[in-house]
Amino acid sequence: MYEQRLDESDFRLTNNEEEATHVKILACLRNMPVTIGGMYKLYTMTYDDCAAVEEEIYILDDNGKENFSFWICCKKEFYK
Repeated sequence: MYEQRLDESDFRLTNNEEEATHVKILACLRNMPVTIGGMYKLYTMTYDDCAAVEEEIYILDDNGKENFSFWICCKKEFYK
């Protein structure tokens, strides 16, 4: 199992999602491999000009896999 070792005290809460570097998962609507209360680093996947979107934000979940679904399936707080 992939473990996140980040502590909330190392970061500041922000309301600006664009400046956030990390996210704290508060709740999940679906069964996802994330830890409630866990802090996760935010990553950006950038696509070429042929894609419908320029970029997408994701986290590495508890299984160590790229997880894009957290954005719509989880209640969260953003930190920088």
